[in-house]
Amino acid sequence: MGLKHILLYLILAAALFTCLLIGAYLTAPLFGGGISVQAAARQAAYSAAGLLLFVLLLFLHQTIRHWIAHHTCYGKVHKNSYHTFINEIETALDKITIGDFEARIDKEKYSDAGYHMSDLIDKINHMASELGGMETMRQDFVSNVSHEIQSPLTSIRGFVSLLKDDSLSRDEQLHYIGIIESESLRLSKLGENLLRLSTLESECAESNPKNYSLSRQLKDVILLLEPQWSAKNIEVSLSEEAADVFADEDLLSQVWINLLNNSIKFTPAGGKIIISAAKQEMQTEVTISDTGIGMTEETMAHVFERFYMADKARSRSAGGSGLGLSIVKKIVQMHHGRIGVESRPGEGTTFWIAIPQNTESV
Repeated sequence: MGLKHILLYLILAAALFTCLLIGAYLTAPLFGGGISVQAAARQAAYSAAGLLLFVLLLFLHQTIRHWIAHHTCYGKVHKNSYHTFINEIETALDKITIGDFEARIDKEKYSDAGYHMSDLIDKINHMASELGGMETMRQDFVSNVSHEIQSPLTSIRGFVSLLKDDSLSRDEQLHYIGIIESESLRLSKLGENLLRLSTLESECAESNPKNYSLSRQLKDVILLLEPQWSAKNIEVSLSEEAADVFADEDLLSQVWINLLNNSIKFTPAGGKIIISAAKQEMQTEVTISDTGIGMTEETMAHVFERFYMADKARSRSAGGSGLGLSIVKKIVQMHHGRIGVESRPGEGTTFWIAIPQNTESV
């Protein structure tokens, strides 16, 4: 087994570990039962993932030691230096095996050791750095998901407890039941968005592009969301040319739905939303502008990051999960397009999307 294969398998093991953790969150509800049953299912998945990663790391640890013993050159390193090098490699791998991804080997100490050892040090240090990055991403993901799940669960538990009070009036009971239903829907939407984003980011994400009428699609989306914008007395207008686009119709429909939904949520009653589509020389451009609350420079810098919400309380009350714009950006990237945002606090927001024409590599 070559060194590159060894290191590749180790990185793949860490990636598999991360996927199993994400899968635990997405598949636990399939077990049915209450919260405790789903928590137990997640814990079982975590334990299996951890055991698998430990076994793989241990196996690769021993394999790398074997490779070192057979592929390094004794003639270029004094025997004592060689054993020191082996011990340092072993110590670094021991630390990585137990999850200490800060472990590094000082390359300068072995500057005269020859290409093989120098290359090995570079690859081990790079591997530790990559695994550390994956671990940080995993921790952030678990933390964010846990926080987003905990909020509605706490609300549901609280109102279920209040419903046990026999002195509540019928109106109070219906009000609490409505809140429980709303929070349950938010949990369901979070799960759907997590699954959708995970699918889009996987290498096996499918896309079925074709030529179709973008003008018709935008009209359909506006009609689909009419109950939301009409309830707030928002004026929605479409200014478009007869534009066709080569894209995955279902995926791009999700882009317009998410962006229009976002504008509706943050536009006050009586406001305006203007959607325009125009065909340029090499691309089709769509803009969605509103007269909503706008964004700060800091918010615009992070708005496409998953779980980012500038005003978390307001976003949650509006049913947001912080994933909608991440999904939008991923879909646009899948079409080799570009997306941007322009805004000022109190002056509304404009999202613009540019999709290349006839991009048959979508």
